[in-house]
Amino acid sequence: MSKPGNVNHDDTHQADPLDSPDLAKHLSEALLGLLRRIDDGDEAARTEVLPAAAAIVDAFAAVGLLEFAYLAPGEDEEEDGPIAWMEASEAIFDKERDAVVIAGSEILEVFEGPITLEDPPDHENEE
Repeated sequence: MSKPGNVNHDDTHQADPLDSPDLAKHLSEALLGLLRRIDDGDEAARTEVLPAAAAIVDAFAAVGLLEFAYLAPGEDEEEDGPIAWMEASEAIFDKERDAVVIAGSEILEVFEGPITLEDPPDHENEE
C-alpha cells in the first residue's frame, strides 16, 4: 500500500501535478479536492477516490492514450538497468493492493540503461 504524503516525482523535477491548469480545467472541483486531501494524508479520501481513478485511467488505456515505462534495476545501486516502454491496456482498482493497477503486455521499445525518465530516449518510429 502506498503511503500518503506529498506528490513525489522521483528524479523528474516536474511541478506539482495538482497545480496543473489542465488538471483544474478538466477535473471536477470535487475530484480535485479529493486528490488534494489524499496528498495531505487523508486515508478516507483515498478509499473514496480509488474506484473513480481506476475507471478514468482504464478509459485512457482503452483508447490507447497510456504507455508506461519499466525501469529495471542496474547491476549496481548507482545505475539503472534497461528500460522497457509498454502500452497500457487496462487499469483496475485492486482492493488488496489498495491502488489503481495498470497492466499492459505489449512491449513497444526496450533500451539499455542507464536511462532516466527525465531524459527518455527518442522513439525510433517518430517522424
